[in-house]
Amino acid sequence: MIARAIAFSLFFLASSAALVVSFATIAGDGDTPLVMSVGKEGRGYWGIASRLQSVGKEKGLTVEVVESEGSLENLQRLTDPQSPVALTLTQSDALNQFLSTSPELAPSVEILEYIGLECVFIIADNDSKIHSDEDLMRADGQRIAIRSADSGTAATFAYMNLLEPELKNTSVVYVDPLQAMQNFDNANNAKVDAVMMVQRPKVRTPEILLALERPGDFRFVELKSPKFSGELPNGEKVYSFLDIPLLRERGNVTLSVNSICTRGLLVASQAKLIEAQRAVLKNIIDFDWMKVYATE
Repeated sequence: MIARAIAFSLFFLASSAALVVSFATIAGDGDTPLVMSVGKEGRGYWGIASRLQSVGKEKGLTVEVVESEGSLENLQRLTDPQSPVALTLTQSDALNQFLSTSPELAPSVEILEYIGLECVFIIADNDSKIHSDEDLMRADGQRIAIRSADSGTAATFAYMNLLEPELKNTSVVYVDPLQAMQNFDNANNAKVDAVMMVQRPKVRTPEILLALERPGDFRFVELKSPKFSGELPNGEKVYSFLDIPLLRERGNVTLSVNSICTRGLLVASQAKLIEAQRAVLKNIIDFDWMKVYATE
């Protein structure tokens, strides 16, 4: 009887240990964090990454979120064998722009999930001649501010140039867009005529809020060139056209802007994402994705 009890106890302990080991394996093992590269803290994709980190923790997956300058740096880290980054968020046009210069890296990048629309917002000084994309194509020496050469916005503008080459008439200045907007009316410090961001359509960044608060100083630039309706090799549209509501009054839209939108992506490194981590991510995507990709 005692021997049977001892045997049962040993069996129970062994089974419990096996379950613990099995759960740790499925969850990705807390000793092997999943490193995820996103943009600047508090902006853009940071909120999505933070929520993924939180949901992953509930499932035993440790997600380490690191800052970057934007989509291009994220993709460079993802495809660099020496970098620990195995997961990132980017735009589909930024991914296509990146892979167009390094096509040999395409097999190493895996799209796990789509994360909704990312739309182009261009805000111009009200005193400038820039009202639409046609004005950006004129050879009048226009200058546009983009936060960083490594950002998804920079990749988007480069991809827009491939579809509409005359955008080369507008030069890019890499400077903080909010700071640039605040200097529009300063003749001594004004470096640009417009600023550009790429973001979810309903997010109100400081730049969007400033433009809405001071309509006499700023205008939203219309983007509607048919050339932006170009297709990828698989026949998928690069951009979709959207009339984006910006301001409502008593339930009615009082201000909107026509612009172009691409899709956000959750992408992984084929080589660096281990199977245990992949299993947990698939579970999150299948059953808990709206906890991560929260409604705006």
